[in-house]
Amino acid sequence: MERFQGLIGIILILGIAFLASNNKRRINYRLVISGILLQITIAFLVLKVTPVTNFFKWIGNQIGHIEGFAKQGASFVYGGIMVDNHAGGTLPYGAEQMFIFGFSVTATIILVCALVAIFYHFGIMQKIVSVIAIAMNFVMRVSGAEALSNVASAFVGQVEAQVMIQPYLKGMTMSELLASMSGSLACIAGGILIVYVNFGASPEYLLTASLMAAPGALVISKIVWPETEESQTMGKVKLEVKSPYSNVIDAISHGAGDGFKIAMNVIAMIIGFVAVIAMLDFILGKVGVWTHMDFVLSLDWIFGKLFYPMAWAMGVPSKDVNAVATLMGTKITINEFVAFFNLTHGVSATLSPKALMIVSFAICGFANFSSVGMQIGGIGAIAPERRTDLAKLGMRALLCGTLASYLSATIAGILMG
Repeated sequence: MERFQGLIGIILILGIAFLASNNKRRINYRLVISGILLQITIAFLVLKVTPVTNFFKWIGNQIGHIEGFAKQGASFVYGGIMVDNHAGGTLPYGAEQMFIFGFSVTATIILVCALVAIFYHFGIMQKIVSVIAIAMNFVMRVSGAEALSNVASAFVGQVEAQVMIQPYLKGMTMSELLASMSGSLACIAGGILIVYVNFGASPEYLLTASLMAAPGALVISKIVWPETEESQTMGKVKLEVKSPYSNVIDAISHGAGDGFKIAMNVIAMIIGFVAVIAMLDFILGKVGVWTHMDFVLSLDWIFGKLFYPMAWAMGVPSKDVNAVATLMGTKITINEFVAFFNLTHGVSATLSPKALMIVSFAICGFANFSSVGMQIGGIGAIAPERRTDLAKLGMRALLCGTLASYLSATIAGILMG
């Protein structure tokens, strides 16, 4: 029955994209079918083929090692607060358990960004992105610029991915621009992925979801805004980005500095949004009391009702639909950090394995309202002549990025059975 639900989900997701299309007659169905088949292939390999599954588990273990190395660097700065068994057997301020998320996530993001900068300096990152983009270009017949951008989004930040195609941004078609924006919203960067793992999310699910999101975003965006113009990079996949660093020491310094800025932004967003949510829930609770509701009115309740149909259609088991729907609503209206934090700090223990996998895929990505603003500002800074186009495409990109994540989650759920 749940597999049948998943088929309904795929039809619903593609149907929403079709209804939002600005030119239904020009939709390239070959591209759509090939992209979905590519998503299915990625999911099948990772979830069903043992050697590939073991490889992704190995990568997940390496992520755990990276966290350990980051903790060593952090313990040099923060001292005993980074040690699990606190000296003397007591914790600061009478705490019953050591909770050091702020310190831990800062150290991890700084290390990952430093490593990415090293890979970037030696051209390793560019080669990885180019190889995968060439394969995607061959299968889906998309332009080189949008293939590079979408693949890069699975490794670096949403604005940094556009920097990789900066020479092409000025001449990109509207369809290509939407595809690039959508891919950046559907994927997550490596540094942020480790934050979610730090929360307790499955690294294998997150890695698979981010890889599936690249072709998924192209599928949805090419339905919403089919290509009607002539692309300058059709059939070409050429990445010409040289290292901005003078040497490896310079790369580590800049990478660590960038990582610190990202980490501070993450911490600030979590503090701010969690506090605002608590305030809104308090207000909604009072409204519920004043109006004599027989349930506790909260944002969780509202999101659970709004996203219930989509969560059910994606194949989530009936007993878990409300919880998954709530997380989906939290992710798109607030942000993915709060959604993953809520998932891993209580909700995951109540979910079935299938529901846990589906929601991990569904909320894995940057698609939320604040990220749209970041894209318009960030990409607009490196391509100011496209700022008007970016603003015009912002909400469409949010829709495409969200539906791409839901499509990946639904496919993974069908394969899981």
